Amino acid sequence: MTCIVGIASEGIVYIGGDRGVSDDNVITSMCRPKVTAMGDWVFGYAGSLGTGQLIEFITLPKMLKADDPYFVLKNDIVGELKKSYETSGRDNEDNSTDWLIGCKGRLFEIFSSDWGVLELEESVIGSGGNFAWGSLHTTKQYDVATPIYRIQTALQAAIDLSPTCLGPIDIVQTKK
Repeated sequence: MTCIVGIASEGIVYIGGDRGVSDDNVITSMCRPKVTAMGDWVFGYAGSLGTGQLIEFITLPKMLKADDPYFVLKNDIVGELKKSYETSGRDNEDNSTDWLIGCKGRLFEIFSSDWGVLELEESVIGSGGNFAWGSLHTTKQYDVATPIYRIQTALQAAIDLSPTCLGPIDIVQTKK
């Protein structure tokens, strides 16, 4: 029911997402974006809607110059997400969620299935992901394709080709 695309480029992390929410019979657009910027952080979620939204309600730390986002994610944010997930967001194993999260020019994917944290330069999550991956692969070869253009194009491919993705498109980015 989603496509979220992230790119880390030249010290900035860009994350974009569609607003489609669907079940087996219908798809509609949410009023709220699935991507958000908060302080030093940007993030988006795919999977269980209620579980994904939990990240909006935890405290994301202000980053100091010497802080490593990977260690902050593993030591602080994953624990907060896990605690919220177990008390507010999970009633069965099917409510898994993936998050793309960026800070200090670095992009990470977090998996609620095992609370793993993976660092990547580009990533796609959600049901429309295969279409978006194809688009990202194609546009990577063009030097004039900015990260925002690549994300818009990838999300539009997912919207056009996947019955589980729907606009509008939202894109957030970190400061350099």
